[in-house]
Amino acid sequence: MDRARRKDEHIYYSMCYAPQKADFSDVALIHNCLPDLNFNRINLETAYMGRTFRSPLFINAVTGGTKLGLRINALLAGVARRFGLPMAVGSQMAALESRASETSFKVVRRINPDGAIWANIGSYADPDLVLRAVKMIRADAVQIHLNAAQELIMSDGDRAFEGMVSRIEKIVKTAGVPVIVKEVGFGMAREQAALLCRAGVSAVDTGGRGGTNFLAIESRRAGVNLSPGLKTWGIPTAISIIEAASVLSGKTALFASGGIYDALDIAKALALGARAVGLAGYPLYCLLREGQSALVEKIENIETELRIIMMLTGAGTVTELQTRPLVITGYTAEWMKRRGLNPDLYARRPGDSN
Repeated sequence: MDRARRKDEHIYYSMCYAPQKADFSDVALIHNCLPDLNFNRINLETAYMGRTFRSPLFINAVTGGTKLGLRINALLAGVARRFGLPMAVGSQMAALESRASETSFKVVRRINPDGAIWANIGSYADPDLVLRAVKMIRADAVQIHLNAAQELIMSDGDRAFEGMVSRIEKIVKTAGVPVIVKEVGFGMAREQAALLCRAGVSAVDTGGRGGTNFLAIESRRAGVNLSPGLKTWGIPTAISIIEAASVLSGKTALFASGGIYDALDIAKALALGARAVGLAGYPLYCLLREGQSALVEKIENIETELRIIMMLTGAGTVTELQTRPLVITGYTAEWMKRRGLNPDLYARRPGDSN
């Protein structure tokens, strides 16, 4: 099956369900009844990879390579331009194999000529493919996606994954732009986050379990009846953020994604250590079900509610939010303890001194 048809099938099957939501119920921010702040001065700006952005949101990789992908990317690029958000395109391999597919990716740069646009290609790529992907859209950064679980269910998927870290190290040295490594929905443990940090990547996107489920999508595409247990494989989004945050240095930014689109969950992800939060399945669903104007309204609402939440924790900036205390309980706290991480440290953060 060609890659273009596969992309459209991914969209079709993902639209069979309402956007899936990650579970942050074990994480609670603490209300501050004496916030020494002016709501109109709450600042959502966040800095990473040498740039400052107006909010901690970005539009994560969705699609490309088809007429439908062209339409979706054009609409998303318009939203990204309106809000000043970075945007990642979907995997560009189809366009690297056939120039006929390039337009569906190049449209993003045409509509948002001065925006932060990120290229995207799989971990199988060699440095030459990465350079071609970056040049195609004049990308400001490149995502290398990790999707072993997805590939193993695809009838035409990869089965050999040797040498990923060494390839990523070579890409970091030759790409000429920041390199982001992202999971596609199965999470990232601290051991792999540490390997990527040592490889020199500029950011990791944990892509936790909780959003679009590619095991379910690929099993439907292939007509394979996966067991219920396997369909839930992966590290939950909140836990994946905690795992990665425990080992990443300041030079490697932590991005969070995987079913995060509610303002409270976004605030929790940031408080757990994420520098930015990616939206993918949610904006796709809004675009195709309700239209571009509805997505614009929803992002406006997210940003307003995020400011409210920051105000109610006494945090005037995203950096301050990451110092506010939060309580971690339940399964998440148990996981942390078994992995040698202390949930009490989060609850004992000093917060502000009011």
